[in-house]
Amino acid sequence: MSFSIDLRPACRALSLVLLLATPVGSRAARLEEDMQVKVSRHGDVVTAHAQFAVPVSARQAYAVLTDYDHMTDFLADLDESRILSRTEDSMLVRQSGKVRFGWFSIPFEYVRRVELFPGTRLVSHVVSGSVKQGDVTTSLQESNGQTVVTYDSKATMGYWLPFGIADTAIASRIQKDLESLRLEMLRRKQSAGAGD
Repeated sequence: MSFSIDLRPACRALSLVLLLATPVGSRAARLEEDMQVKVSRHGDVVTAHAQFAVPVSARQAYAVLTDYDHMTDFLADLDESRILSRTEDSMLVRQSGKVRFGWFSIPFEYVRRVELFPGTRLVSHVVSGSVKQGDVTTSLQESNGQTVVTYDSKATMGYWLPFGIADTAIASRIQKDLESLRLEMLRRKQSAGAGD
């Protein structure tokens, strides 16, 4: 099953908590409108593609995407996120938490190896945990004062998801996480600007 969804109506209906948590006057509502998430599922294999633009430099965006030791501060589903080891061009990262799909949640934990291409790309692979396979490539392209972030993932789930609601729920969760990352990028840019 393959489809592309515009998450604007679903996000408004399903993300009341996010909207209530968003400061008045923020750009969150406007920013979410240009984010599209495409999800397809074949058996247990789920692939996703998403893209959004954010008015920060690629360096600033990359700093947020690689800040694994502080991701619990801005990604709600994470209970733990820490770097286990680091080399010049890679990291070993442990993350755990709960994936929330409406009225139920599924705990997860995994260790992933992240290959680093500073300012341009991150490529990660799950090496152990509750996801059987998990490959994610996040690419950054800076142009005209903004950075376009492209997210591609392929995962074989280690747990059952109900058919029918799973595709839209997965897309909504990805969109929520990416929006949280984008808001953190903007927050840090604003904080850096305030210090100038």
